[in-house]
Amino acid sequence: MSQVLLLGEVGSRGFGLNPFGKQIAASGGMKEPSAKRKRTLALHDRAIRFSASVNSCCPAQFTTLPSRVVWDQLVRAADSTSNNLIEADDASSDADFLSKMGIALREVKEARAALMKLRLGNLDHYRLTAERDLESEAGQLAAIFATIILNMRMRLDEERRTGKKHGKR
Repeated sequence: MSQVLLLGEVGSRGFGLNPFGKQIAASGGMKEPSAKRKRTLALHDRAIRFSASVNSCCPAQFTTLPSRVVWDQLVRAADSTSNNLIEADDASSDADFLSKMGIALREVKEARAALMKLRLGNLDHYRLTAERDLESEAGQLAAIFATIILNMRMRLDEERRTGKKHGKR
């Protein structure tokens, strides 16, 4: 007898996915995400891909102490960037959202600084990060995060000033 598992449900072989999920979604069991939600999910994907690219560039062995130190910072910052962005999506309040987005912004800026250090110091695998344009991607993510934070703050200020709510994030 086959066992149907929902995402996150534990079965005899660990975690699994519901193999009928696509059928449920296609049959109308789930509605199509809004354009805004699709943009949010695309940004999540972009941040995760950035983190994964950093991880795949990381050398298994380091030739110098500075390389090890900078790579350690870079891997942690890139991972924290995507984690905090995704956590912001599930924030319990506007203040929680802004806090988590602020952390994601600081972390992606830290990742960009580490990428610059790799390049300027000719440290291990810096050419690989340059080929993948990770420094530019970190800068673009930082600009996107900063815009999201600025827009949210302006919306909240407008709501406080007028006393009108404009809706959810």
